[in-house]
Amino acid sequence: MSKSFTLPMLAALPALLASCGNDLDRYSRTTYGSYEQCIIANQILIQQGLSNPCVRHTGSSYYGPYVLITGGTTRYVGYNSLGRVSGAGLTFDSKRRSYGSFKAPVSRGGFTSSSRSGSFGG
Repeated sequence: MSKSFTLPMLAALPALLASCGNDLDRYSRTTYGSYEQCIIANQILIQQGLSNPCVRHTGSSYYGPYVLITGGTTRYVGYNSLGRVSGAGLTFDSKRRSYGSFKAPVSRGGFTSSSRSGSFGG
């Protein structure tokens, strides 16, 4: 006896596969001409606790942190000491004007969050 899949099941497959993908696909990054430019542009994020917001791209250019804006929340993900994506990130809630942190298990395709109070432009 053979098993067969119905069309509705197959139609749901792309959505299922996308949910298992890397969340960073939805993020963007800015390229800076130097490390100093990147650090200066991301000073507020550093003050709020984002470690290593800049990583070398090519030659003397650098990437800033990964950024995702959804609704009134902006998420930032920096880099670890090896230049790979960090396991922790920073959030900014524009309605509450406060920062928070979240764990970024990128390899598992999901993010978890926790909030902490703070003020914009500290």
